[in-house]
Amino acid sequence: MARPRRIDLPFCLYHVLSRTNTGDVAFLDVWDERKFFHYVSKYAELFSFRIHAFCLMPTHFHLLMESTERASLSEFMRRLLTAYTIYFNRRHRRHGHLFQGRFKSYVVDKATYLLALSRYIHLNPKQPEHYRGSSLRYYIKGGEPPFLYTSEILSWFKGSREKYVEFVREGISEKSKPEIAKQRFIGTDDFVLRMVKRLDQKNQPGAKAQKAGGKVKALLEDKDQEKANDLVKIVSQFFHLSPQTVRNAKYSKKEAAKARAILVALLHEFLPWTCSQIADYVRLKGNSSVCYHLNKIKTDRSAQSFLEKTRKKVSSKLNKL
Repeated sequence: MARPRRIDLPFCLYHVLSRTNTGDVAFLDVWDERKFFHYVSKYAELFSFRIHAFCLMPTHFHLLMESTERASLSEFMRRLLTAYTIYFNRRHRRHGHLFQGRFKSYVVDKATYLLALSRYIHLNPKQPEHYRGSSLRYYIKGGEPPFLYTSEILSWFKGSREKYVEFVREGISEKSKPEIAKQRFIGTDDFVLRMVKRLDQKNQPGAKAQKAGGKVKALLEDKDQEKANDLVKIVSQFFHLSPQTVRNAKYSKKEAAKARAILVALLHEFLPWTCSQIADYVRLKGNSSVCYHLNKIKTDRSAQSFLEKTRKKVSSKLNKL
């Protein structure tokens, strides 16, 4: 059976699941867990995702996450899995892929299954209330990390953490896995029909949904372009070069090449762009050229020093845009 096309839409709730290759253990200790959550936090902010619940199991993880105005699920997961795999391989002296190539994602009927999915995810461990790698401990005791959005689920229990925990405990005897429809949906039949219709209208030229989505997309692209131009100015001023020289790949002089590599790194860090979008902006040939520049930065101490010095400055300036 052919794999269904992945759904990547704004304002959607997803249950995301990713497993390791051949049953490898992905989280060996608390340091691995902290690093994984560091990347979840970083990319949730960059791509404007709300994380409602999570659970790290030895060989896989669950995320209950909601997109906002951006349709960036695939890029979020690509960055998360790549960054964590690089860290894990370096720390544990291993090579190759850590996770399977294709993660699973299901669009969830939020009105009907938000609570049920959170309970299902939290009940994955044998002792859920004492499990370190689960968001349930934050629902119980508070102190949530910034990326974990507990308020919506708790609002169903009038903010009572105790009542939510009771709700989770009630599911221990059931522990039923939500049924999946058409390999991509978790929801009622009506919800599936609405989503199929939404997908059809999204891709139908001239449809209201297609026009509305196009307007939002254009606004986001303009905002991203403004941020990118601001980054070019910062880099070009530091290297005493024109913005055109920094962005144009045909300039191969040493300073211009270093400035371009730094620009690529900043675009990758501060914008929710794919490698293809970065390549187009900097006029590189393709994804491989972007990867080349990112790897080049890692071996250039002076470039790394500049990145470290400008990171706070860039963050402060871009947040005002």
